[in-house]
Amino acid sequence: MMNTNNQTINGWTTVLFCLALCACATTAQQHCLSSSSAPTAENTFEQDRKAILAMSGEYSVKFQFAETVALREGYELTKPYLSEAKEIVEVLEDTGTRIDMQHILWVGQANRVVKHWRQTWVYEPEHIYEFRGKRTWVPSKIDPAKARGAWSQTVYQVDDSPRYSGVGRWNHEGNLSSWESRAWRPLPRREYTKRSDYHVLVARNRHTITPTGWVHEQDNYKLVLGEKDKPVIALEVGLNVYDRTTTVDFKPVRSYWAATKGFWSDVRVAWAGVMDGTRTVQLKKSWKGKRLYQYMFGYAKALQEKPEQREALKAKIKETVGAFLVSPVATTSSQTGAY
Repeated sequence: MMNTNNQTINGWTTVLFCLALCACATTAQQHCLSSSSAPTAENTFEQDRKAILAMSGEYSVKFQFAETVALREGYELTKPYLSEAKEIVEVLEDTGTRIDMQHILWVGQANRVVKHWRQTWVYEPEHIYEFRGKRTWVPSKIDPAKARGAWSQTVYQVDDSPRYSGVGRWNHEGNLSSWESRAWRPLPRREYTKRSDYHVLVARNRHTITPTGWVHEQDNYKLVLGEKDKPVIALEVGLNVYDRTTTVDFKPVRSYWAATKGFWSDVRVAWAGVMDGTRTVQLKKSWKGKRLYQYMFGYAKALQEKPEQREALKAKIKETVGAFLVSPVATTSSQTGAY
């Protein structure tokens, strides 16, 4: 899906270790800046929106991750993960207080388009879905005091099933626009097919707008559920750099999205009916020997070949989403989470 360049591992390891050392300093600087006559939440709303929308566009992307500290005796740090991609970030919806953006990859060497992850931003959210491990997401009410002036970011998988959510406030100071949150996350795509020695990536996510695009910094630890004495196996840092590009021909991506965006809108509607804030959502790993994304990508391909199938596919979408649900569990209205 993406280009991994192992030849640059040593050089990028140095960069990523420097990032790890700078992480605390960056956060401290941000706190320092925000403490000096910071604007109130009410008058940063338009700045917040501008920063979120600035993440849309056409990009060359570098994904860089490295484990930095082993916290279990005998654990060996994995090799750094380095990858590059070409990607567009398309605004699907902007109501003012809700902004929905879709990432779509262009794998030029394979002449292939891949629907990637999606991010939804909601101003002063009432609830989010928190990942709890074991393919389970639980609705969590947001304290109104915490929600005031804040935005939730919810990230979805390539098949529009849930991934993780976090809540935070944008900080604007001079030429700095940055948003930070903490969240439990499923294993990242780069590891979930290769590892089973931990269950949750506990992440601090920071999105910062840059002159050439934006960056997504991560300060993570890898958590084993049910382990009391030594639940954390390692620390990890990540840096995803999105640089705007005008040299990539994204016409195949635009064509794919024009042909399938209606289908993916129907998929989002199906998931919205499930993730309504009233029930815990737990997903099966597979159904009839296939993963959820395999079904959805197959349906999208079928629609490209026969566009008249869209209405018929709506029923298949609903059936497939339902088939992957472990019996829904009602959640009491008094349940609250970490926020």
